[in-house]
Amino acid sequence: MVGKLSDDSRMSASRIPVLYCWKYGEGHAYSTPNDELRRSIAAASGDYDRGDIGEPGIVGNLLEPALVSSVSDALGIPEPSMSPEVRASEDGTFQASLDGLSVCDTPVTVGASELVEIDDGEESITLSGPIPIECKVTSDFRRDEIPLARGPIQLQAQMMSVGADFGIIVTLYRGIERQIKIYRADPEVQRRISELCADFQQRVESENYYPPVSVDDAAKTHESAQGEIDLPAAEGKVERLDSLRQQQKDLETEINDLQTEIMTEMQEAETARCGGYLVKWPVRHYKAQPEKVTPAKDARDVRLKSLQIKRV
Repeated sequence: MVGKLSDDSRMSASRIPVLYCWKYGEGHAYSTPNDELRRSIAAASGDYDRGDIGEPGIVGNLLEPALVSSVSDALGIPEPSMSPEVRASEDGTFQASLDGLSVCDTPVTVGASELVEIDDGEESITLSGPIPIECKVTSDFRRDEIPLARGPIQLQAQMMSVGADFGIIVTLYRGIERQIKIYRADPEVQRRISELCADFQQRVESENYYPPVSVDDAAKTHESAQGEIDLPAAEGKVERLDSLRQQQKDLETEINDLQTEIMTEMQEAETARCGGYLVKWPVRHYKAQPEKVTPAKDARDVRLKSLQIKRV
């Protein structure tokens, strides 16, 4: 679901992928664990505004009912209820808002097809009980595996919230292609989710931040700067960083010199054939633009994102 219904002061199924992907995957493109922690701490004190969901969010909300409803037609399962009430996990550490919830009082066997995929490549599966349905709309192309951040982890949390053995993700790619994928509950993934959410809740209450995962994250997590600290154990890291920066500087100098030499030889030519290479030196055209006035900004302090190193 694009519009969020759960309480921002607590972890939610839609946000769990951020924690999960940084812990067990390859990170998350749009958020960090500390971003989510700051959000929940602010919400707990009544100082958080979700802001505008934007045009992609509005379009997603408009398409969601039709896509969720189409799942029941494609699979032959009962018509789902749309956006049922927010559910809390059994241990109370997270909430889940569902796009749809179908309940199969009678088992329904579904076969795989070009439209319908079953996790682990099974040819058929028999569905029963409550089945949460998660809807995703993306401009991306269809992939062999749905990225963890685009539904699978969120769906596992949703299954936990309703005690489901099965869950479904319906994805609309580029506005023209549907994919319906059926998942089974994964006990190991769900165990990890429980641990991550319990830890997160403790961090919200104690305002204990995670170790930063990037320079940007470190600058936002440790915003103030005062005093001096002795870190003798970090000397090797500082020496390595200083060395790498010098290598980077040397490489940038060499790159600039080589480009200058090649450009000098190309002169007015746009392309040059250099043995097995084709080199292009194009011209970028800019349209005229009216003068812009930069709006005034309030005074503020921002922690720098680059360390300054000096030998002592």
